[in-house]
Amino acid sequence: MLLQALYEYAHRNRLFDELPLQERKIHALVPLDSKGRMRIPHLISLSHIDDKGKVRAGKNMRLPRFPGENNGGKSYFLAEGSGAVFGMEKKSGKPIAAPTATDSRKKDNNGTKAFLHFWDQIQIAFDATQDARLAALLAFQQENFKIEHGEIIFRSQFLRMRPKDKGPKKGELEFVANVGIEDASYISVDKATFAFSIDGVPLEIGDRDDRLTQYWFDKFHSLAFSSENNIGDDASKTETIDKANRATLCLLTGETGQPIARSHKPTITGVPGISGGGYIVSFAKAGPAYSSYGFDMGGNSPMSETAAASYAMALNDILKDNNKHLRLGPVVICTWARSDVVFARKSHQFMSKAHPQQVKDFLRTPFSGNVGALAPSEDRLYTAAFGGNAGRIVVKNWIDQPLSDAIRHFEDWWQDLQIAPMFAKLPTKQTKSKTAIKDEDGPPSPFAIPNLALATLRESKKQGTDKLVGERIIQLLRSAREGIALPITLLKPILDEFHSALVSDDAKKPTYPFSQSRFALVKLILLRQIQLQSYPSKGAFMPTQHLAVTDNQAYNLGRLLAVFESIQDRYHNFEKKGAGVVERYYGTASSAPAAVFPQLCRLTRHHIAKIRKERPYDAKRLDEQIGSILQRFTPDQPGAPPKFNRTLNLQSQGIFALGFYQQRAYDKAASGIRSKLGEARKLRTQGKSYDDTLQNAKELAEDLGYVDLIEAVKQFYQVQETS
Repeated sequence: MLLQALYEYAHRNRLFDELPLQERKIHALVPLDSKGRMRIPHLISLSHIDDKGKVRAGKNMRLPRFPGENNGGKSYFLAEGSGAVFGMEKKSGKPIAAPTATDSRKKDNNGTKAFLHFWDQIQIAFDATQDARLAALLAFQQENFKIEHGEIIFRSQFLRMRPKDKGPKKGELEFVANVGIEDASYISVDKATFAFSIDGVPLEIGDRDDRLTQYWFDKFHSLAFSSENNIGDDASKTETIDKANRATLCLLTGETGQPIARSHKPTITGVPGISGGGYIVSFAKAGPAYSSYGFDMGGNSPMSETAAASYAMALNDILKDNNKHLRLGPVVICTWARSDVVFARKSHQFMSKAHPQQVKDFLRTPFSGNVGALAPSEDRLYTAAFGGNAGRIVVKNWIDQPLSDAIRHFEDWWQDLQIAPMFAKLPTKQTKSKTAIKDEDGPPSPFAIPNLALATLRESKKQGTDKLVGERIIQLLRSAREGIALPITLLKPILDEFHSALVSDDAKKPTYPFSQSRFALVKLILLRQIQLQSYPSKGAFMPTQHLAVTDNQAYNLGRLLAVFESIQDRYHNFEKKGAGVVERYYGTASSAPAAVFPQLCRLTRHHIAKIRKERPYDAKRLDEQIGSILQRFTPDQPGAPPKFNRTLNLQSQGIFALGFYQQRAYDKAASGIRSKLGEARKLRTQGKSYDDTLQNAKELAEDLGYVDLIEAVKQFYQVQETS
């Protein structure tokens, strides 16, 4: 059960103990002395250094969490925006209405309510604790605020209107706060949060021995779990629902005799589609569907206040930890384990980054005798996907599985994805020296789920994750976690985009059609579809990492088209202008091959005849390549031309595309390695050193993994040794 797993996470990490506190981003401090007077005539700006080393506005401080739902007219304790702290509108800088000049029944007096609530909380806390820091804040308020003409007037030394220096609204007045003596030392008030410092010490809480901390912990629990849940409202307006608070059985813990939470706070933030936060379990007071058998609010799903808060805090904690969640368009994927094991900690990296060396190192580890440390048999891995809809959090998918199963499925998924790249980089001393740990900050590999998900999209000016389809992301997730087959219909958008990219004349993206992510996904879909069959047909095509030798006609047709394109390129000395055989015929060739392949065969004979006159060796090799493919097509009778399929279904079209890609990838790899060997042979003839060139060829061949190309390099070494 999802909520049970989250509750255990919170209990294990003692999150409930810290519920009354939270990290809040504060942009400036009001510097007071112990008497409540300004120590300097301006505020103190706060900033932090982000992950990229850049200075960003605001700094996290440990401050009170809001108890309940922070609706209009309520304020946080000790730190807030300009309206609550200074009584001034955050954009216009105008004073807010005084309490005597407003009608409490109107909805437009939230600014006044928030101001009163902010300072009333400080007064109440001082009355209870007699804390000297709060006394300084109250002295500051009494000295600097007064009511004139129905408005709250703050005697500001540091707040002012200032024309903007740049941007499309240059010259427009902006409400700012001074953070230095110079005119240019200021921050915008609009989105700023302000706190206080007393005698140079920021006013934040957290020390358990601090009386103010003890006060807030007691106060928070009494407010957060009250039946009213309307902090700052008049008691006469608050409706107490006894049914939701009566002692009963908690569905999450099984405990009895505890009051039931009326709503499951705190709100959960960080889920796509819900900017202000939301709930997994929520209730609508006015909706009859949420009031079964006479129960209202939390009585419909009874959980103790501690249990409800704990599971919500657990999910918030996971959503704040970049190593435990992955946000993709409309979905966020969260992953955690019952205990802190290696795979649980690395699972996020494997899914979001998928750096090959890291994954290979991990998958080899069980064979070194440490499998017990990696996956205790009793441990479990939890994976949940969430999205937002109409202000509520939707559980898109929930997987609870033994950790050993998760590792096994991940290994299968990783192997099924592997496919040789079209464009390989030569290894360098720099890249060889990099370790897996240093590579963690690099871009995601083609096998990372974000790149695989993007491969299902049609190209747009902004190929962003905001265009991703949630259902496809869930399918990829389940394929990796549970080993399920992806639907064959997913091939349609992938192949459509591939075809579109092939016929595009965008010279700036020559590699885009042959994205390794795209064909890793095609291979995964095809392979899992075959594995899904209980009794695959004899000789069923099983995609491999490299170019396959098979009698599957769709695959060989794809290979043949790739070879025809290569021949045409050589015919034109690689200076072809206009549309070629691929741009003209790929769509028909991949769906109705019998309609075009006889014509392409005749055209190719013409091309080879010219190549034979200029480059006999190339012509012979290409002739042999075509012959080795065509001999796998059975003619109607001996001596007749090959017989091609009339039509190909969607699955066969995917196989065709895979054959086309893998033939192109092999030819490109072979060309690169032959070029290196030819360069080494020339240097050897000239009596020059060719070790580096030969080493590059060897490393490239081994990296790509083509057996015949590795053997070709070995033979060159053998010739070198005998000579």
